[in-house]
Formats: sequence, C-alpha cells, structure tokens
Amino acid sequence: PPPAPAVAASTRAAAPFVAPPPAPAFVARKPFVFFDGSDADATEMARYLEEANPGVAKLVDLNDANAVDAIRSAGREQWAASAAAAGATSLCSDLGKLFLALPDGSVLTNANNERWLLGYELEYWKSVTPMPPAERERMQQTIFGPLEMMRMQGPSPDGQPWWTSPNAVQVWGNALGSECFAVLDDFLPPQAMPALFAASERLKSSMAAGKTDSQVSTKGRGDAMVWAKPGDVPELGPLIEYLNALVSCALEVPSPAIAAHLNGVSALSDAQVAIFPGEVNPDSRYIRHVDNEDGLNGRLLTCTFYLNEGWDAARDGGELRVFDSDQTTIKADISPTSNRLVVFFSDSTVPHEVRRSRRERRAITIWYLDQEKHLSYHGEELIQ
Repeated sequence: PPPAPAVAASTRAAAPFVAPPPAPAFVARKPFVFFDGSDADATEMARYLEEANPGVAKLVDLNDANAVDAIRSAGREQWAASAAAAGATSLCSDLGKLFLALPDGSVLTNANNERWLLGYELEYWKSVTPMPPAERERMQQTIFGPLEMMRMQGPSPDGQPWWTSPNAVQVWGNALGSECFAVLDDFLPPQAMPALFAASERLKSSMAAGKTDSQVSTKGRGDAMVWAKPGDVPELGPLIEYLNALVSCALEVPSPAIAAHLNGVSALSDAQVAIFPGEVNPDSRYIRHVDNEDGLNGRLLTCTFYLNEGWDAARDGGELRVFDSDQTTIKADISPTSNRLVVFFSDSTVPHEVRRSRRERRAITIWYLDQEKHLSYHGEELIQ
C-alpha cells in the first residue's frame, strides 16, 4: 500500500486473543434441559434426549419438587426466584415447554420446536474441548507475544504499517502457515477507522438476515449483512489496499501450506459488512462452520476486520472461536476489538464460529478467491 501516515508508536493495549472464562454467575458445567413433565410432547422429547445423549445434559422436570434447587444449580438465580414465587412451570410461558440452559449463559427457548439446533447444542457441549495449556502457552510465546511487542513499536520510520516489517511477516506468516490463522492488531492507520464505521452505519438500512448454503444451519446464524462493492463504498479502499499488501507479503513466506492455499488466488470478493445485534437479539451468533467446506465455492483466504471500540469479551461475548481441523479442539477465542484483522484459510482446516454477542458487533469480511471456481459456484454473483 502507499505509505501510511506517520503515527507514533501504539500505546493501546490490545484485547487478549484468548478470552477469559464465562462470567462467574454461570456455574453449570453441563447443559440443563428443563421441561414441563405434564406436556406429552415435551416429555417425549426429554426421554429421547436422555436415551440419545446419556449424561450430556441434566434433565429437570419443572413439576418436580426439587426443580427450584435444580434451577439454582444451573446458575439461574432470577429464574429460581420466579419459580419459587409462581411455580417452576411458570417459566414455560416465556421459555417454552422444553428449553435448554447452556453453560455459557445462553438459552435455547422452545427447544422442542428446534430439534436440529437442540441436537447440535448437546453434541457441541459433549465434544468441544479447550486447547491444552501447554499448547496455548506455546502460541502465546511464539506468536501472540512477539507480535504484540512489535505492534507496540508502531510503524516503521518511513510510515509503513508495523506488520510489514520482515520480523513481523516472519511471525504472522509462520502462524498462518502452521496454525492456519493469524491475528493482527492496529492493522489500519487509526484515522481510517471513523470512516469505515460511518460506512457500516450508512449500510445498516440495506442489511438483511445472513444466510448460509445450508437451510438447516441458517437457524444458527443471527447477523444482518449486506454485500458492498468497493466502487460504491470508497471508505473500503484503504482496507483493500492493505489486505492486498498482506497477501503479497504472505506469498513471499516460504511456507508450503500458504503456497498450496493461496497460489490459486485470482480475485477478491465484494465486502460483506455484518452486524450482530447482540443488544436486542440473544441469538446473535453464527454456529460452527467452514467457509469453503467442500472446496467448491472458490474461497481461499478469509479476512475479517472488526469495528468494535471498547470491546470486552468477558462482558460482551462475540468472540471468534477458531477450532482445530477436528472441529472439537478450541485453538483460540479472539475478541472482535476495533482495528483487529483475523485471516485464516477458508477450507476445512479452520472450522470457526462467532460466539453469542451481548452488544452490537460489527465486522467486514473479504475473501480472496479462485475466480473460476467461484464463478462456477456462484455464477450470478459479481466479483471484482
């Protein structure tokens, strides 16, 4: 890109890559399935869940004498107070005849009408495991820590972004090649941020509910989004220039994995501008998925850029959770803090999800593509 305007070395403390544990109020270690045992359909579903997923969730009949104590053991004091005052089954008027309380504090209401998603949640909490502490420490010492030290030094003397220095490229390039993802803070000059945020605000009225290739998994996506053409949104110009520079740097890294994934790049997508309305929608998330699962849609590299000032993952949620290719081992929970870029391979090496957001969460995503494959898959979609 052209030289970035000269700025002083950064003094902003970046949000941690790996989010802290859930808020202490949610103490349950497994999901709780609450159901109205006087309802035949809810009872049948509860019995099926117990047979199909033994030991995964604690099943609680709200008609049981100990139901209020079970609600408290799930860390739901407000529910417990309501149940003690009006009876446990009174919760069903708002939450449904069968509902699922998850360890992260979220709730799947009317779960007997969302059978696919109910099964997904139980399988998720049964199988997902954190990264081993030794592996997490290795990544901190070899990737996240060194990049943070270089970022704090700020741009080069000639005004080039900190992440273009040879030492920085070596670290994040090796991370992309070996871990299949990389995280860069202060990606753009800070003066570019207000215009990008204003552009996302201007596009807000044009947004529609996000969709996926799978109609089933659409139930697990809670954002509103719009495709923006760079020619129509000039504020995207600096971001695209810097992304092009990043891809050029990546291709110079002597990594077989990077070469295998990126040598086919021949185009980039329009920008997907997305907002998860976490302050009004408790389902503002995007369940675990892969951007190019079958290798046919042409997406090669996913580049997601965040616009969220003052983000606190412990308070606001909304982390990008990156999994190992086994889809069960968590590699990192990445806070979507402002001016942070996350890049990762779009294929099945990087399953990922957007965790539930508790405030409005904004992001811009651009994909580097194999144009021929993309046009074959999405023939009607224009690309740049």
